[in-house]
Amino acid sequence: MTLFRKNRKNEEMNYLEEHNKKESRVAVKKEERRNFIQTTYKLTRNVIISGIVIGVGVYFFSMWYFRDIPTKEAYEFDRERIAGIVAEITRPLSYDEVGFRMQSEFALLINISTGRVLFDHRGEVQTFPASVTKIMTVLLGLENGTMDENIVITADFDALFLSGALQSGFNEGEIRTLSEVLHAIMLPSGAEAVWALANHVAGSYEAFIELMNEKAQELGMNNTHFVTATGLHDENHYTTAYDIAILLQYALENPDFRAIFTATTYQPERPTSLGSVLTSTLFRSLPDPTFPGGEILGGRTGFTTPAGRCLASLATNGEDDFILITFGAPDPYFTNTTAHILDALLIYEYFLDVEEADDW
Repeated sequence: MTLFRKNRKNEEMNYLEEHNKKESRVAVKKEERRNFIQTTYKLTRNVIISGIVIGVGVYFFSMWYFRDIPTKEAYEFDRERIAGIVAEITRPLSYDEVGFRMQSEFALLINISTGRVLFDHRGEVQTFPASVTKIMTVLLGLENGTMDENIVITADFDALFLSGALQSGFNEGEIRTLSEVLHAIMLPSGAEAVWALANHVAGSYEAFIELMNEKAQELGMNNTHFVTATGLHDENHYTTAYDIAILLQYALENPDFRAIFTATTYQPERPTSLGSVLTSTLFRSLPDPTFPGGEILGGRTGFTTPAGRCLASLATNGEDDFILITFGAPDPYFTNTTAHILDALLIYEYFLDVEEADDW
């Protein structure tokens, strides 16, 4: 009995000892958990506080560092200012700003490779185009026919003779190809070839002029009105340098037109009454088409006393192409027959010569 009690007591003591150990381990784990939670809390709190402090610091530093960055309103203002500077740099020079003196009363120079207008002197003022008109005449011939088709030469030769219009040497009733007729119009400025083309394309001279005005409106030549297809003077026959530039730039996209416009001479299938070769009125007076900075490739001259000496020309500097329109170089007594050509050389050299270009 006594042994049993001793064993029982030992079991109870062992149980209490194990219980106490468990309680101790639980207490330790609770303490560890509490310490972990407290440590995590402190760390999180410190991180949050540090983040807030850093964020506030970064904000105020940014405000100070970027204090000179413009606002949106200022940026919009700067953009307008920059646009104004670009517009000023790229605007065309006026006659008062260039370092040369020309005889033409109207002039417009455009880099057609970039679209930039380089020089503008009364380019939007209406004036008389004289035989520069024939650019439209030839263009309509190309757009309404084929180069090898035949045309019967019909014209009022008596009226053309009395008007003093230039002729290319075709005779009434003979048959020529469209290529011959167009070259006769563009190079020697043959008025009888114009009449023949008008009758062939439109049925009559008057109907052809209607086509010319329709084409002008289609191209946006809003300050142009044609009354003749030859360019003979009429008070209601007028254009502007800008409008002719629109026309010429459009026409030069046609390879056949460009070939005719830049031809120096042309040999028809058989000689005309004036010879076996048709010669450009431009190159007849311009034996050397080169100038410092480039070369004149082709052109269409024009003259009446009211219109003065006129020229629409194409030039290159080896990289870009340029068109120059000049009107109104005076020649009342036929003593200033190359004024328009001299002006063209003067203007082209001023703007295309690399050494001169630094001045503008």
